[in-house]
Amino acid sequence: MVGSGVQAGQRLPDVIVVGAGGHALVAIDVLRAAGRHVAGCVTSDGSAAANIGRLGIRLLGTEAVLDGPLAAGTAHVFVAIGDNRTRRDVTGRLLGRGAQLVRAMSPRAVVSDHARVEDGALVMPGAVVNALATIGVGAIVNTGASVDHECTVGDFAHVGPGAAVAGSAVIGEGALIGMGSAIAPGLEIGAWSTVGAGATVVTDVPDGVVVVGTPAREQPSR
Repeated sequence: MVGSGVQAGQRLPDVIVVGAGGHALVAIDVLRAAGRHVAGCVTSDGSAAANIGRLGIRLLGTEAVLDGPLAAGTAHVFVAIGDNRTRRDVTGRLLGRGAQLVRAMSPRAVVSDHARVEDGALVMPGAVVNALATIGVGAIVNTGASVDHECTVGDFAHVGPGAAVAGSAVIGEGALIGMGSAIAPGLEIGAWSTVGAGATVVTDVPDGVVVVGTPAREQPSR
């Protein structure tokens, strides 16, 4: 379920990365390690973090660079934007114009042959995705994070570095699971909720809230 769909010996299409900040740096490394050629980066305003050049990556300009390939249906893109809502919005806009999303899975991750990783997802080095887990469109499983058997990580969610999601848990769309946090088996984390760094979640979390601590408790709205 994690294959590229490209025949042996066939060259993979070049990828244009949308985004040029810190998150793009790690995505570019993963794409390259997985055998993809990154043609360059585009951003909304044509600006980029200085470190992109240190990877030998060109800034191609704004998203307008994609107009021709999008119209022709030949734009292979990876949206490398760390903010979950922005990543969702940009991905939706590009898909609506005919973009073809690619996934980025590090060869140094451990991903079960019986897991499903959707297009636009990023699985970082040291991550583990176990049997019958699903990683949604545009989702991130960050460095050293683990997603156990039969879990679902929703579209545009982010499982942060070193976080552990135990078996059969469901991470809702756009949720952020903070660095080093732990989600107990079978729980549901609501859409667009945030689990703070180092938190231990032992009960379900509703949509749109922030929980912190051990055991994790909801923070009052401000």
